[in-house]
Amino acid sequence: MRLNTAKFDLDKLVLFYITDIHLGSKYCDEDLLKEFLDSAMEDPNAFVIDGGDLLETATKDSVGAGIFEQDEIVQEQIEHAVKLYRPLADEGKLLGLHRGNHEYRVFKHSGTNLTKIMAQMLGVKYFGDGVLHYFKVGNENYSLYSCHGSSGARLPHTKIKSAIDLANMVDVEVYLMGHLHQLSHHTRVFYSIDKRKRTVVEGQKHFVLGGSYLNHWGSYGQMKGYEMMRKGSPKIKLHGDKHIIRVSL
Repeated sequence: MRLNTAKFDLDKLVLFYITDIHLGSKYCDEDLLKEFLDSAMEDPNAFVIDGGDLLETATKDSVGAGIFEQDEIVQEQIEHAVKLYRPLADEGKLLGLHRGNHEYRVFKHSGTNLTKIMAQMLGVKYFGDGVLHYFKVGNENYSLYSCHGSSGARLPHTKIKSAIDLANMVDVEVYLMGHLHQLSHHTRVFYSIDKRKRTVVEGQKHFVLGGSYLNHWGSYGQMKGYEMMRKGSPKIKLHGDKHIIRVSL
């Protein structure tokens, strides 16, 4: 299991979890994506993790007619992605890239890891399929787990359950998952024991699903009758003076 540690000398860290962009698909809403990237660039407290499916990489084996619904071939998608993320990477605001199932398509057929190549081109960390994070923000420490994820869930409540199930594998405060194209946040409150003070304390775990940047109308999702989901990305705010976690969608 990978561990990513980072220290931020900030009063508040604003973490953008940007996932499921699908660059190269004719349904990709690049204008909305650029709004989020510009917002991250302008905010001195903002940093970005890419959650995978950055590229469309449709093949003959893909569901639907994806291979005929691409505006760019895979090489052009890579160059496009690197160009979009270059300003953030140069400013040290892009923390790393996850591999999604769309990038895995190419690895499965050729052994070529496109996400790792893009991370090397941008000079950022490659987070693979999942990584634990230990962030120090100001005087506070936070634990997170981020991944692209894998699930065939179709309903809103079964989608967020896929994120909640990550707690069966790792014990952190914030769980970040993509893949399901649904902006969702669930907070679980629990009790534990402070062994040093010998008291009962109340804690929280946050389960967050990233959205996507795919337009619905005319797409494979619309053809199959899938529920239309809100586009965009969640923001996770970690405070440096008090141990406070806030999630906005």
